[in-house]
Amino acid sequence: MRGSGRRAKKTIRSWKQAKALLQRWRRELANIKVELKQPRVIDVVPIDFVSGEPVEREGTPTNRFRGQVIYFTNADVTVRRPSGAILVIDNYEIIAMSDGKERFEPV
Repeated sequence: MRGSGRRAKKTIRSWKQAKALLQRWRRELANIKVELKQPRVIDVVPIDFVSGEPVEREGTPTNRFRGQVIYFTNADVTVRRPSGAILVIDNYEIIAMSDGKERFEPV
């Protein structure tokens, strides 16, 4: 008989170990949850085609969202939102990333 309750998630704390995890999430196009240190308005940014500059952002700031890893470097992670918006997030802004099975919490 199985025990009730949650299974323990594997937690990774260093970027060096997370490289393989991020690569796997990228290849599998896994849906992940991202937690940020400070809230951001995460939405598609409309552009004024006359001046070429972004219009004032509208929406509520959030520090948790879902998406797929599409690229990562030593300095940042690029995530595609379900709406199609692409976000480039600096590594220092990330509190945690998780796919439900494994969790990455940079130190």
